[in-house]
Amino acid sequence: FTGVSGSGKTSLVFDTIYAEGCRQYMESLSARSRQWLEQMDRPDVDYIQGLSPVIAVEQRTTGGANPRSTVATVTEIADYARLLWTLAGEQFCPKDGGRIVRRSLDDCLAVIHRLPEGTRLILLAPFMRARPAVLRDELPRLHLRGFQRVRINGTIKNLDDNDIYPAGRDEVDVEIVVDRLVQHPDQHARLADSLELAFREGRNRAIVLAERNGTYEEIRLGLDLCCETCGTAYEPLSPRHFSHNHPDGACPTCGGLGKTLQFQESLVIPNPSLSLKEGAIKPWKFGSKRMINVRNGLLRQLSAQVPFDLDKPWSELDEGVRKLLLHGDMQREFAIKPYGKQKPVMGPFAGALSDLAETARTTSSDSLQIRLLAYQTASVCPDCHGKRLNPRALAVRLNGSGIADFLSLPIIRGEDFAKNLASNTSVLPAEDARRGLEQRLGFLLKTGLGYLTLDREFGTLSGGEIQRVRLATQLGMGLVGVTYILDEPSIGLHPADHKQLLDTLLDLRDRGNTLLVVEHDEDTIRAADHIVEIGPGAGRSGGKLVFQGTPAESADSATSRTGAYLSGKAEIHKNSKTLRPDGRWLAVNGAEENNLRAISSRFPLGLLTVVCGVSGSGKSTLVNDILANTAARKINRAKTIPGKNTGITGLEQFTSFVRVDQDPVGKSARSNPATFTGIFDELRKLFALAPLAKVRGYGPARFSFNVRGGRCERCAGDGYISLDMQFLGETFVQCPSCHGARYNRETLEVRHKGLNIAEVLSLTVTEALDFFRNHVKLKARLQTLDAVGLGYLQLGQPANTLSGGEAQRLKLSLELSRRQQGESLYILDEPTTGLHWDDIQHLLDLLLQLRDAGNTIIVIEHHRDFIRHADWLLELGPGGGDAGGNLIFEGTPGDLKKRADTPTGRFL
Repeated sequence: FTGVSGSGKTSLVFDTIYAEGCRQYMESLSARSRQWLEQMDRPDVDYIQGLSPVIAVEQRTTGGANPRSTVATVTEIADYARLLWTLAGEQFCPKDGGRIVRRSLDDCLAVIHRLPEGTRLILLAPFMRARPAVLRDELPRLHLRGFQRVRINGTIKNLDDNDIYPAGRDEVDVEIVVDRLVQHPDQHARLADSLELAFREGRNRAIVLAERNGTYEEIRLGLDLCCETCGTAYEPLSPRHFSHNHPDGACPTCGGLGKTLQFQESLVIPNPSLSLKEGAIKPWKFGSKRMINVRNGLLRQLSAQVPFDLDKPWSELDEGVRKLLLHGDMQREFAIKPYGKQKPVMGPFAGALSDLAETARTTSSDSLQIRLLAYQTASVCPDCHGKRLNPRALAVRLNGSGIADFLSLPIIRGEDFAKNLASNTSVLPAEDARRGLEQRLGFLLKTGLGYLTLDREFGTLSGGEIQRVRLATQLGMGLVGVTYILDEPSIGLHPADHKQLLDTLLDLRDRGNTLLVVEHDEDTIRAADHIVEIGPGAGRSGGKLVFQGTPAESADSATSRTGAYLSGKAEIHKNSKTLRPDGRWLAVNGAEENNLRAISSRFPLGLLTVVCGVSGSGKSTLVNDILANTAARKINRAKTIPGKNTGITGLEQFTSFVRVDQDPVGKSARSNPATFTGIFDELRKLFALAPLAKVRGYGPARFSFNVRGGRCERCAGDGYISLDMQFLGETFVQCPSCHGARYNRETLEVRHKGLNIAEVLSLTVTEALDFFRNHVKLKARLQTLDAVGLGYLQLGQPANTLSGGEAQRLKLSLELSRRQQGESLYILDEPTTGLHWDDIQHLLDLLLQLRDAGNTIIVIEHHRDFIRHADWLLELGPGGGDAGGNLIFEGTPGDLKKRADTPTGRFL
């Protein structure tokens, strides 16, 4: 299914065919399960013939995805891996690295019998760890049971001794002396009885003290799983011990997230030109007056002992002094006079970052905690180092690798690991789990995702990657006779990776399934058996069947715009001259984040630069994580932490920075194009000036569906009501009170030029432009929306229904509506997502308009026709993941076309 953006493809495929498939499935359920059916809307269609069970593989907005979800957990690879490490993993003690084994009583006796004959032995049973006050109740009971001696904190004492109870209030270790004997074959029966008693009293643990050269050596024994070296007992492993989402497996510090909020030096010292006296450590200026005085006094005392000058700018202080003040020195003691005390106390200094972390953890002030959040970022957990699991789980090895090591592998290397396990005899009891793991990894490889690491957060994937992950799951199910519905699965794929995706789709088809794919990608369209084109325009001018038939027939059709591009009759033109670098550059040096290999790259100022390369080659890391985060920090004063690099030059030549990405423009259905662009504010003011509104005393707030007063209270201004469908998840139906209008009857009675506020919000941008042609402010903002090709969108369309490409163009329209000063840096992430060739032409014209105004534009892009018309190109690669991270080309598109040794060069 193809056609220009907004022509009705999604309405036909998802809102009609898929919706009717779901409804018919519901009708096949029991009467109890169908109790909600009367409230569900039937798709606006007369009938659908030949419909089989449907499965939709949609684009999902990942902005609110659970940070605990990873590629491995979503695809069930983590489930197979947990089972594999539980059944076949070799356990080691996290304390000392000793093997963890389970021993019988005979095994423990054999350990003792290996000692030299004549060795003096003392058998101990671990009894308790408690405070001295508790021992006064417990030790007399041991005496009554016939025991004579105990060992307390390493010293053996008689229970009759007067000084048996230790001083102080600290907890102490207590072990019962069960027997004292000499190692000899004749003593076997006695040793066995005593050891059995020790295990009974010590809850399956015992300690043997063996005398050697006048000193006693400890040998720890146990009937449970115990470390051969230290004797620490462990409970048996289960799959939950390898899950970062379960308390038994999660790292206790980060709770299984792999990250903790930590104060960052660059945020804590936002202005290095300030001195300590002027408040260089900015968050130390927050808190109570007493807290601020304590910190100022601490700095004065440290300055006299280190020493350093409190009036000197932070940037001019010695590196050692800056490190001491931020990170402390626990090996050195300072004379610190506590607040309000007369005498100083000797002790170490933990540093400002540690002090702030303690303040954030212990303060009861919500406002202080919120203020301190601005100086913290999610950083790698210091204990598990981002591996999410606790030390016990991380110490289990399979083929020499821990489960966290396996999950950190790219999928392509993970499959090799799973295959190599087939030759490991210890894996035989878990062969089903190993085979399932190998199959799941193979399915992901088939969909072109070999570059993804298994522990990659699911929320960081693009819409296309999410679809391909779900496609891999469907391959594993092996269903037949199903109608699969997909929404642009090629998003984020380089042309070099298309073959793998198409092979996957054809595999599903050849199994006896039907595939309905909404797509703009040329390779996918050419590979289709049948094309349905909707159009000819968008919005009200779309919604018609323009063409249906084979790709070859489409190329010969006079009505098909898609066919015109397939045949070469139409093509994207660059309606502006190509510019050349003029010697001014924006340079990123020594980029090493993720898979980047310390590369240095240059972007010419005042030009349209495209960064291309196969999926996973490092484009987003270079442009978004390093360049965009640095620009946001230096130009917009954002609190972002850039990826690892040795320096960026040229940013001082820009007066503003704009990042236009595919993140949703709002997190709820309440956000819409009108609210995002400010049109809604003008509309509310306009309706408040209506005669009836003035008579009733309605202000602009009356026409907001986000506050009480004018909105429908049954749906709270949403326009729909959520139905709990039990195992089927939530279903939304139109509000029976306002019928989707969002407002109450009194508010809807107010009209402007015959339309109420709900009817105005249902207008498309193009219709609204004609309706408000005499309103200067509204007309200007609507024109920019229309200019970026969004004329078909309704003003009140929920933002969570917009595609990534539509969200990008909405943000772009907001920038175009502002007065252009030039000297701005724009960074866009795959702006052609969801665009037909005609729409891409529109987008290219807009970007060149921005470029010609003196701005610099950097775009991450895969679309061949867009790449051809760039002024300058950078290509990363040559592969994805570990095989990428290199700068393999920089120059003009004409130069890249001559290079058959790069993936993009071959396709150009």
